[in-house]
Amino acid sequence: MRIINKLINRVFPKRFDTYWKKIEDSQNIDDNLRHITNSFINSASYKLVSNYWHVLNISNYKSLSEFGIKKYGSTVAKNYYTFSTIYHDVWFAEAINNLKDTPFKIDSDEVFKKQNQFTLEESLSYNYLCYILFYNLKKTNSFQHLNKLSNKTYLGFDDPHIKIDNINITTDKIISLLDYEKINKAFNIKKLNKILEIGAGSGRSCEAILSIEKHLKYIICDIVPAIYISYNRLKLAFPNKKISLLIDINNKIELEEKIENSDIAFIFPHQLEMLNENSVDLTLAIDCMHEMDKSTIQYYFKLFSHFTKNFYLSIWKKTDVPYSKNILRRKNKLDYESGDYAIPENWNNIFKETIVFPSNMLSLGFKINE
Repeated sequence: MRIINKLINRVFPKRFDTYWKKIEDSQNIDDNLRHITNSFINSASYKLVSNYWHVLNISNYKSLSEFGIKKYGSTVAKNYYTFSTIYHDVWFAEAINNLKDTPFKIDSDEVFKKQNQFTLEESLSYNYLCYILFYNLKKTNSFQHLNKLSNKTYLGFDDPHIKIDNINITTDKIISLLDYEKINKAFNIKKLNKILEIGAGSGRSCEAILSIEKHLKYIICDIVPAIYISYNRLKLAFPNKKISLLIDINNKIELEEKIENSDIAFIFPHQLEMLNENSVDLTLAIDCMHEMDKSTIQYYFKLFSHFTKNFYLSIWKKTDVPYSKNILRRKNKLDYESGDYAIPENWNNIFKETIVFPSNMLSLGFKINE
């Protein structure tokens, strides 16, 4: 039966709009999510969603319909960057190696803490990972910024957390600062004015960056329901910033004016086509492009070459994109060193390092030449 189901899914891959119609009127689906989702499904951006994210979004919408956004941190977040299961030893290689000569103590009450919506096994994995990441961050310059990250948002959605040195710790807090460390090393963020992030997920990286570099203007470009989650989160994080949801604008001049008049602007992927040439100082794609079809990656790269001056990318060194195989094509394999990303010739690679966790990921920086 499983083989038959696999064949059916290859011929007729799952689409989350079909599931959406079943739960659209659920009590936990608020008017804002309803509007954003319907706008996305009816937009050109819907065609850019990979089979993998159609499947994940069915799970994400199921969680939102059952628990609402208040439980995001212990449900939907598992499909973003909250690791409740560690599948491969290689993920730890860099993080463990960094701590070989750095002994640290573990509080049994914290490491054995049962997290909401997590099994005991998942809780143990998550809690121990918090310790490993915390002490890795402590060896970086970005550790000084940890106290700038708000518990109201990093813990405010039923997020799993423990206390280390009397500080509330989540993996999102630590990984966001480790991301900031790499990005800042590559591009010196203080010299920038405008950042665009594609695939921002919960908005964790945006919040961390803006909590440190308060002068920046920021654009988030994403699909649903992530754009809904990050929009709600960042309104809570920055009540004094002008935050604009611009997903329904189809006029180039109007869109650019609204972006210029916003501190944080939210757009759908197809709206990138309306951005002015060299209008963005730095574009970020953190842990997202290795989940896309090759044709979609090239679609974005062409747009980046037009509107951004610099590009930061974090990806798995090698991966097979889940659910990408169908009756007409082979599985989508992405190997950076083998040239599967087809980096444009006018992009100059100025930064390349291994990520601390998972350490089979690459951190890459490019200067885009005209």
